[in-house]
Amino acid sequence: MNNQDIKTNNVGLYGLKMKQIVSYLKSCSTKEIVVLGDVMLDEYWFGSVSRVSPEAPVPVLKQESKEWCLGGAANVAANCKHIGFNVSLVGVVGASDSAGARLASMVREIGIDGSGLIKSEQRVTTCKKRMMVKGHQLLRVDQEVVSPLLAEEQHALRAALNARLCPGVTVLISDYAKGVVTRELIEYVVQRVAELGGMVLVDPKGPDFSKYLGVDYIKPNIHEFKQMMRFFDIADHEPLEVAGRVLCAKLGLKGLFVTLGEQGIQFVNEQTSLYCPVFKREVFDLTGAGDTVFAFLAFSLSNGLPIGQCLQVANRAAAVAVSHLKTYAVSLDELIDREADPIEKVFSDWTRLKIEIDWIRRGKKRVVFTNGCFDILHSGHIHLLKEAKRLGDILVVALNTDESVRRLGKGPGRPINQLAERAALVAALGMVDFVVSFDQDTPRELIEYLNPDVLVKGGDYKIETIVGHDYVTALGGSVKVIDYVPGRSTTTIVKNMETAQKGRETTV
Repeated sequence: MNNQDIKTNNVGLYGLKMKQIVSYLKSCSTKEIVVLGDVMLDEYWFGSVSRVSPEAPVPVLKQESKEWCLGGAANVAANCKHIGFNVSLVGVVGASDSAGARLASMVREIGIDGSGLIKSEQRVTTCKKRMMVKGHQLLRVDQEVVSPLLAEEQHALRAALNARLCPGVTVLISDYAKGVVTRELIEYVVQRVAELGGMVLVDPKGPDFSKYLGVDYIKPNIHEFKQMMRFFDIADHEPLEVAGRVLCAKLGLKGLFVTLGEQGIQFVNEQTSLYCPVFKREVFDLTGAGDTVFAFLAFSLSNGLPIGQCLQVANRAAAVAVSHLKTYAVSLDELIDREADPIEKVFSDWTRLKIEIDWIRRGKKRVVFTNGCFDILHSGHIHLLKEAKRLGDILVVALNTDESVRRLGKGPGRPINQLAERAALVAALGMVDFVVSFDQDTPRELIEYLNPDVLVKGGDYKIETIVGHDYVTALGGSVKVIDYVPGRSTTTIVKNMETAQKGRETTV
């Protein structure tokens, strides 16, 4: 099998925009899911290297900070919880190590039922320690035990699992070949979930792929898929589509989701094949991307999405995950990308705008914020916005709502233009990236919510009198005042119009 064997049948993939798919998924009722498998703790040591050790030709890492993330089946569970599942996690941790205690605590903190974590006296909690310098891994140290569970541990694990199975349940088996996921355990899961009318998905690991007989779906990466081909004596030259159908027949699968790295995802079953190309974003870290794909496939399938749209959702989620350093739980809102799914510049929902801004900040871009009524757009406004945009990368303009303008006492009949028209005109300007509205008397609450890097105000203000200046500067941002264009203001324009109108009336 080679890259040319990957089929590009995209029929039916793009019937809906991602915004529509996300809207549908958000409307679905909360479902129960059990994540079963090898739980892990990811530990990150961040630091700097400035010298080589005198003891050996190796770099010396000066540790500056340390962080922990959920890994393996625990990361799958975190992703499922973040999407909207009610999640129970079943696995094994060390009875007396700090990593196990930390993992259990982190699971509880995000609302996952971790009471199904069995404590083993014979094992340590799998922990992967990564030494990081300027966003790059210098070294990884694995702490783990790779051996089958003791008989009493297997019994306790099965009891914990059984207590959490309910009608219609979805079970995700995250197998990292650490000894927790055995043939006998999978046989039990398949039988019980079938009786309950649920679904079983597996993220597999060799060497014995025959143990997955009877599950509904398997999600191998391309390396694991090739291992499966060799295990079942399928010739290497067979196309992915053909080999996938053979594997589905041998294991009794409803389908295979094969992740292809930078090429995307391909789905295969005995009847059809669908391919979804990769959704490209800047890659910071591949850690946990497969877990993210696994969780989003489960969520999409359990909510009845067609396979093509399941691929879209999972592919987009993977793109978001790899754009973050460390394992990362992706939200549904983050699937909506402003480049692939063009969105309006105008926001009434602060939360949606915050998601956009947080995404932008990952690219080290500076966000500039200014506010005002912008009732009648004039050259003074254009000057202000041009100068404001020069101070950063993304310009956010916050407009007072109509009621807010009236409370400011701008004069009778103000605003002249209603909010929708004012927002449309400002958004049409090329230097403006986003327009948002606020109904409060001042924009302070919005400023504190968006955390801009630069706060801009037009006029002859003193910086210490500008609303929000203390908050922005306290966070390391800056505040700038841009001079007005002399004689150009909405109030002046309105007065001139009134004078002109009176002059015409006098002439008549």
